[in-house]
Amino acid sequence: MVSGAASQLVFTVQPSNTQVGAIITPPVQVTATDAFGNIATDFAGDVTIAIGTDGSLFQNANLHGTLVVAAVNGVATFSDLSIDQVGGGYKLVVSATGPGGATSRAFNITLLP
Repeated sequence: MVSGAASQLVFTVQPSNTQVGAIITPPVQVTATDAFGNIATDFAGDVTIAIGTDGSLFQNANLHGTLVVAAVNGVATFSDLSIDQVGGGYKLVVSATGPGGATSRAFNITLLP
């Protein structure tokens, strides 16, 4: 099967609840898909990730790690992301030149034990 041009980004591995300052595991993964939902394996563009909804009490949380990743065979993996403020309801957003962006499901950042 041959995929078409990338038209949309989708979270294929959503961010998970984690502790403040800890690396989000498993790594967040974003896939470029064509108009039919197939992986756009030819897409090798840069994908940028950011906090879309800030779940922290003071609305000043920062996302740390590698925030721009080049897709490989249509997939961008963010393996070192962390957030520096406790909060519930965080959402991440991704964007790239070409395909439409996406928003993750909500997740929480909790205190260290």
